[in-house]
Amino acid sequence: MYDEKRISSQKTLYVLLSLCLLCLFPFLNKAFHIDDPTFIGMAKHIQSNPLDYFGYYMQFSPPVITNPPLVAYFIAIPGYLFGYSEVSIHAAFMVPAAAVIIGTYLLACDLCTKPFIAAFAALSTPIFLVSSTTAMCDVLMLSFWIFSIYFWRRGIREHKRVHLIIASVFTVLCVLTKYMGICLVPLLFAYSLFEKKRLGEWFLYLLLPIAVLLLFDQVTYIKYGILQMSEIGTFSLYHHKVTHKNSIANTVTGLSFLGGGLLVHWLYYVAYTSLKKVLLCFFIIILTLILLMGFDLLDYYPIAGVDGINWPFVVQLPFFVFAGVSFMFITISDLVRSKDSDSLLLFLWIMGTFAFTVFINWSVNGRSILPITPLAGIMVIRYLQQKDKLSLITKQCLYAPLLISLIIALIVTEADYSLANSARSAAHKIHNDTISSSGGKWIEGDWGFKYYIDSLGGVKTLDYDNPLLKKGDIVIIPSNNTNTKMLYKHLALFKKQYTFDVSKLLSTMNLYKGAGFYTDLAGPLPFAIGYTPESYYVYEILMDKTTAFTY
Repeated sequence: MYDEKRISSQKTLYVLLSLCLLCLFPFLNKAFHIDDPTFIGMAKHIQSNPLDYFGYYMQFSPPVITNPPLVAYFIAIPGYLFGYSEVSIHAAFMVPAAAVIIGTYLLACDLCTKPFIAAFAALSTPIFLVSSTTAMCDVLMLSFWIFSIYFWRRGIREHKRVHLIIASVFTVLCVLTKYMGICLVPLLFAYSLFEKKRLGEWFLYLLLPIAVLLLFDQVTYIKYGILQMSEIGTFSLYHHKVTHKNSIANTVTGLSFLGGGLLVHWLYYVAYTSLKKVLLCFFIIILTLILLMGFDLLDYYPIAGVDGINWPFVVQLPFFVFAGVSFMFITISDLVRSKDSDSLLLFLWIMGTFAFTVFINWSVNGRSILPITPLAGIMVIRYLQQKDKLSLITKQCLYAPLLISLIIALIVTEADYSLANSARSAAHKIHNDTISSSGGKWIEGDWGFKYYIDSLGGVKTLDYDNPLLKKGDIVIIPSNNTNTKMLYKHLALFKKQYTFDVSKLLSTMNLYKGAGFYTDLAGPLPFAIGYTPESYYVYEILMDKTTAFTY
């Protein structure tokens, strides 16, 4: 029998799939970046020792393990079949990215009247596009997350046990990809209890992911002597302690990442809200930020530097915070107006993710906000529908915010692409220039630069506790990296500075501009206007140094 609705839905899925792949295709050759090399290293180790899933970490002292190993097994598949090139690995990660968009569409079919717009909106968020060009665990986790919720909701509403089982399996996969996935259990529990009004057989299926997590934690302890849950809690508490950030600053940063990272919802909100109301909200946010700055509650924000006031940052921050506040308003408004199990599910999904990012996770970052991206469009459509504005909007006006957001998201993704590739270029250039050096060659830092210069050989990572430096050795220090420290002036002679251009429009990781997509330790904005060239400094060691550095 000819099913016109089904055929139309299939065509829509093909269009969304094509749009997703088209957006990601230009970035297939993106250099491995930030924590990508860690997951690549895990995958290579697993390929040779499939049951030794944390063996890669054991070479470090102490081993810091913050994610489960499922994504490494995923990476090992294309690595084994096609090699660990950038193209093969990024091509593999297009699969979970496409799955997220498809899952968003399927869920949106049940939750709003414009599922294509909702799925397109998720695709057009800067956080989703940037995250989809990494080789980390986040997008794979989100693909399991979205299908877990989709099947669980169907199973509860349609009383289908098989859907609950499928959802439970997806939850297990989610947890084994990133520990944040365990947040699905209380989320699904609250939704089911509100919908059913009592405990039932469904509760038993939520015990499976908890049991698997506890079992995995015990097996890991037996194999490696590490209790994962305890280690992760200690890691997060340590970072909250050493950064001295307060809850108010973290909340403002979280709103900035939420607003700037999603963005598309704000374009709709501003377009279909009275100008008077928009200006009033904007004025209140600016006034609030000024008061917080006056009381030194945002003291680590890069408001001013040696060159005076950082105007691009000062201008961007209130816009991003306004965008974050508007999304919170849309979320709360939906719950107040609907008062049903679906609105509760969406509310807890958003608020739970935000609370985890701001108050529990080791830092505020785009990767932790990522689980909210499928709801950017769903919430906007529901809001416009509740306001009786959706039927009054022309098709051109409905798509305009999507296209604007997509263009911005692509520019942000290109900026991150450029930043990642600059580290690869730096590694090759500096290696070629220093290959004839008679002394030892040491580097500070991590991330992509370390991965690529290590692959070229002849270099070691400087250990501050046991440096083993000899007179005549050279040390290479990247300016925009992690785990770097300046050398004592009497110990090293500055020899050369290398600079590499990156995207001139935006920055995703730039301490001077306040951009910290991967960690707010670099800045409270997910991306920032402007750029600073990437710099690398080469020093020559003037005397032997074998005792620990005391910083």
